[in-house]
Amino acid sequence: MGAGIAGMVSAVKAAELGLRVVVLEQGKEDDYLCNTRLTSGIFHCAMQSASVEPKQLYKKILENTSHRADTELAHTVANEALESIRWLQSNGVRFIKGAMPHYEFILSPPTLFHQNKGWQRKGGDVLLNLLERKLISLGSFLLRNQKVTSMSRPKQDSLIVEAVTSEGAINHFKAPHVVIADGGFQSNHSLLSQGISFQPEKLFQRNAKQSHGDGMLMAQSMGAQIELNQGFYGHLLSRDAFSNDQLWPNPWMDPLATAGIVVTSKGVRFADEGVGGIFLANQLARSNDPLDAFIIIDESAWNARGRINMQSPNPKLIEVGGIHFCSNSLKELALKAGIEFNALNATIDSHNLAIASGDFSKLLPTRTTHPHQPMPILGKPLYAFPVCAAITYTFGGIKTNSNGEVLSTKNLSIPGLFAVGSCTTGLEGGDSAGYVGGLIKSTVFGIKAAIKIKHQQTQHSKHATTHSE
Repeated sequence: MGAGIAGMVSAVKAAELGLRVVVLEQGKEDDYLCNTRLTSGIFHCAMQSASVEPKQLYKKILENTSHRADTELAHTVANEALESIRWLQSNGVRFIKGAMPHYEFILSPPTLFHQNKGWQRKGGDVLLNLLERKLISLGSFLLRNQKVTSMSRPKQDSLIVEAVTSEGAINHFKAPHVVIADGGFQSNHSLLSQGISFQPEKLFQRNAKQSHGDGMLMAQSMGAQIELNQGFYGHLLSRDAFSNDQLWPNPWMDPLATAGIVVTSKGVRFADEGVGGIFLANQLARSNDPLDAFIIIDESAWNARGRINMQSPNPKLIEVGGIHFCSNSLKELALKAGIEFNALNATIDSHNLAIASGDFSKLLPTRTTHPHQPMPILGKPLYAFPVCAAITYTFGGIKTNSNGEVLSTKNLSIPGLFAVGSCTTGLEGGDSAGYVGGLIKSTVFGIKAAIKIKHQQTQHSKHATTHSE
């Protein structure tokens, strides 16, 4: 159920193992839109290269998630990350190496900085096309225009899913195993309101806008254990992204936010900028008004942090007309941006004093200096960037074990039911909005699920043969 990277990896691996697979995809276009096509294509593991020693990757996953990650899932990703990439390479997927350590495996041709349909014939688009051709060559199928609407279990050893086409035709598919791989619930406002944001309509949808949690809700109806309030992977984008398509999915505003301060129109900070952009996006999403936030920096930060990576805003944001405010006078800057001057002035003074003294304990909220060092706001000109919280995929979803088997509310595997990719939970999220990596997670558990299904099918066949004899 779903033909993004998680579903296609699971399907191709299962077909390689001799199983007959049908992938149901709701999109009807040849290049159906999904997050995999929009991805920047970096296969990292907790911002580390997949080639790093597994023990170190495991440690980093736990650190990034403040030890919230399920240890079984974390071990699996750490141990299988590199091998999963090697499997993709064996199926014709190509990678290039970037300048940063965790850029060792980037899908080729790269889509690191793209707008509109710049993803076509690059990165994730090429990957999905390769996997589809491989699936077909192995005698299995990808059926488009098949939106799964229900799931049932008429017998203990089989599941039936119902799918509807855009023309209203209803099809039924029966199988001993079903893999849910339809992404998170980032485009479902009702579900987002249950822990992600009080005003989900004010979150920018930095995604394919195709994932509404349908598979998760079907799994829940069959007794699956789910979690909703684990946060999301996303970034701070220019608030102008709502009206300017050249400002999403990039540039990220995160490097500027972690250099300076992020304030509301009242001139006060609301979160620890040092934790990082994903954390800040989550904190902004939970705030009283997710559209009331500004990054404040000076020229030094604009030139240093504004160019820190290929998704950064300098000079792209200005080139495409992104709204921002600039002035040599803080008072004038505050007036232009609509920020209370006296409070902003006091906030900047506190920020600069903390940096000068090395004592951040008096800041409210406090400010950490690792992994993102703050920069003083002293130089001219000064900048104010209106920003929004942009959601890519949710960290909550269906609870699974390390083989992708869906777990019930009693923590037992539900026979025949699997879930992989962004529709699952347990690895990422928590209070720190810990991020491990959607591409590597999808690939690792897609492969693991296929292997487990093959094992179960083999055991079932042996049992049937023994019973017959």
